[in-house]
Amino acid sequence: MDIQHYVITIAVSLAIGLAGFVAAYKIFDWLTPGVHFSDQLNADNRSVAIFLAGLFIGLGLLLGNAVK
Repeated sequence: MDIQHYVITIAVSLAIGLAGFVAAYKIFDWLTPGVHFSDQLNADNRSVAIFLAGLFIGLGLLLGNAVK
């Protein structure tokens, strides 16, 4: 296969993955109206940071397998 096909495939997978991350974060933010993640992160709340890191790692695993 040629390199152009691989570059297009990678670009499409990247766009789908990023859109999935943004959509999942927005949905999760909508489902938790009492917690403002940006305010908590600015206040150096490490538990929220660890929680969001776990959320993004889990989403990465899910979306990575779904895009394949």
